[in-house]
Formats: sequence, C-alpha cells, structure tokens
Amino acid sequence: MSLLKSLLKRLKKKVIKFLKKSPRYDDWRNKRDIKTISRYFKKEKYKVGLISINIHTLVLNFASPIHTWAFQKFLEKHNLDAEIIDYKPCYYANDADPRHPYDRLLKRKSEGKSVDEKELERWKALYNEREKRFDRFEEFIQKYYRKTKECYNQEILDTVDLGYAAYMCVTDVIWKYNKNTGFDRGFFLNCKTMEGKKRIAYAASIGAGKEYSGSQSKEFEKLIEPLDYISVREKRLYTHINDKTKKRASLVLDPVFFHEKKFYKDLMIRPKRKRGYVLIYVVMGTNENIVETAIEFAKKHDLDVIELSEFTEHQGICGVNHEFVYDIGIEEWLGYMYDAEYIFTNSFHCCVFSIILQKQFFAGKRGGDKLPWLLETFNLEDRQVYSVDECEIPQIDFKPVEKLRKKYVLQSKAFVMRSLYNVKRNKKGKVEGIEKFMDLEQEGGCY
Repeated sequence: MSLLKSLLKRLKKKVIKFLKKSPRYDDWRNKRDIKTISRYFKKEKYKVGLISINIHTLVLNFASPIHTWAFQKFLEKHNLDAEIIDYKPCYYANDADPRHPYDRLLKRKSEGKSVDEKELERWKALYNEREKRFDRFEEFIQKYYRKTKECYNQEILDTVDLGYAAYMCVTDVIWKYNKNTGFDRGFFLNCKTMEGKKRIAYAASIGAGKEYSGSQSKEFEKLIEPLDYISVREKRLYTHINDKTKKRASLVLDPVFFHEKKFYKDLMIRPKRKRGYVLIYVVMGTNENIVETAIEFAKKHDLDVIELSEFTEHQGICGVNHEFVYDIGIEEWLGYMYDAEYIFTNSFHCCVFSIILQKQFFAGKRGGDKLPWLLETFNLEDRQVYSVDECEIPQIDFKPVEKLRKKYVLQSKAFVMRSLYNVKRNKKGKVEGIEKFMDLEQEGGCY
C-alpha cells in the first residue's frame, strides 16, 4: 500500500509539472481551487459579514446596490453564509434625506448657508421623479438583499459584536479620504468587536480622489494593518500598498463581473422603444464634453438620445430627440443599457456593464485611474474619447475581451475563495499558507 501511495505521489508530481507548462494551467488551477473550497464550505458552514457602500448613499448611484448584492450571490452560490451589514458611513449625516434633496437644500438656504441655485432648481423640477427613483432603490434592496435588521456605524461596531466568523469590506470607493470626516474605520474593518476575527478586503478603491497626503498615508497604513488579505480594484492603490506599506495587495475585478450576461438579463426591465438610441449616463458632474460628443454621434447615425441623469440643462444641447429618464431603478438601468445601440458614459460601472452585456460604448473624462485602468485591463483604451471624430473607429470585437474577462474573473474568484479558506482553516489566529495549491501569491497580483 505504501509503495502504491509513493507511486501515485510521484505520478501526481509529474502530471502537475506537465500541466504547468500549459498556458491554461492557471485557469485549471483556479477552477480546481474554487470547486474544492466550495465543497469544503458545504460541509463547514461559515458566516461572513459584508460591509460596503450600498444602502446609505445620497447620490442614488445605480451601481451601489447591485455590486454588493452581486458579491453576496457569488458567496451564497459557493456555500458561504453571507449577510450584508446595513452600514451607515461616518460622512452620512443623521438628518440626510436622499429621497428629498430639494428639501435638504432649501433648509440649508433658509439657514443662510451657501447653496448652488442651479442644483436647487434641478431638484425642484425632479421632485416627484426623485421620490420614485428612491423608492425603486428601496424596492430592490428589500427584494434582493439578505441583510441585518439593524443599522450600524463605526462607533456601534466598536461595542456590538455581530457574531460573524469573518468580515469582508467589499468594493467601490470605500477607502477614499473624506475632507470633512476622514477615513471611515468600518470600511477598513477596523472596529473593536472585529478584533480576533478574520478580515478580508475585496476590490477596495479610492476612486477619483487625490493621492494620500503624508499624514493620510500613515493613517491608512495603520487602518489596513489588521487585514488578513487585501485586494484592490485599481493599479494606483495596488502600487501604493505594495510600495509604501508593509502589506501586500492583489489586483482583482469588480464583483459585478462575477456573473454572466444571462444573470443580469433575467433581472433587467427593458424599455419599450421602436427607434434605436444612443444612451448617455453621466455621474459626478455634468461632463458636457461626453454629452456633446454623444449628441453629435447620434445626429450622424440617425439615432435618438436617451439620458439617464438629473442634468436636465443638457436639453439645451439641441439637434436630436433628447429624452431624459430619471425615475427608474436598477432593473430599468440595466434594460436601457442592454437595448442601446451605443453607450456614452463617464461611469466606471456603466463601462463594466457595457463589457458584460457586450455593448458598443465610449468613455468620457473622469478623475483618477478608475476608467483608464479598466480600459487598459481589457485593451480598450481607444474607447476613451473627447470628440465625435474619435468615435469613428472599428466596433469592439468582444471575443478577445471576453477571453480576458473570463481569465480575470477566475483569478478574482479564486482570490476570494482561497482567502476565506485560509482564514477558516487557521486555528492560531495568524494567517499562513495552508496548502501550496491554495497559495494566494501570484505574479503581478491576481492579474
């Protein structure tokens, strides 16, 4: 028997050595690890708490509710008991009223505080539409989220232990320094009741914010110190952590990439339209350049224009049928993207869904490296345009894009599963590589 075991061990080593020569070895290894660890968690139940920007947001960004839910669905599919923590960031005021931004601004004005008159008029005109959009967001959360009954913030989580075996801070602009309130410790899983628990960061981002100052960088390094595993979404933050701190970070994809087109197609509500249209979706500023470019493009191609934004002043850019749609939810947002002939956007997640849904798209200007890094990742740098002439380029061939997407998705999923497996199996409280084939270290991060 011992001779047979020895022969099998030697044979296994030879097979692995042979497989390593194959360009598809990493894909095979990642698939194997995901499947193996998923089976493990089917037997060993493990409760994970998720913190991210999702419920409490003033801007009602369509991506905020969906990226956390997409990550939760991935974990549940792989036998993890994942619960979204209803978390209120420190910069979110107690008297905030995201359903009625007009009322909030009007109150500020009555108190003698400075108010943008254009913004005030905008929200007055969209008063009813804003209520409908807020309600659609709430419906999505109530329908799809599995979350805590109570709401928490960083101070409450210093005293209230929610009982999770592990915590994960998940994606988007959670590590941005806020000029008024600083860093939010909850987004770093740096609360007292989390001490001794396993802590993992997935796809964290600082968004379009500036580089950290010297004091901010020192504070940031202290905040990430307790994290067992770190992964980030953009190259800039990846470089900062690996070059300027003692921690190691991996590069991963945003979790909405974890699901295929059909997953979102089953979710979406499609608009009932007969004519083809160019879709405009702008966030964080009016970004008139991409709007003007989109409208000129629509004129040249005899297409209507639909804009999903609150910037109704764009109606002054005339020449085509320019329709504004604001009072919709996440499902309709996906539907409008899916049915568009072309998409013009400065939104990171709109570009992401354009890739998933395989839509022809163009990206406008945006601060930071969110968009440039995403486009570089998929060899789509030519999709960032500043004039209509730059749009006259060949359409995207999604075959090579899809090949890259599948490869990077596998690597990103493997990071999640390996990190959770390693912290679950470790009994001493110190993270170690449990098994060689579960090792998280990959050259250049995850991809």
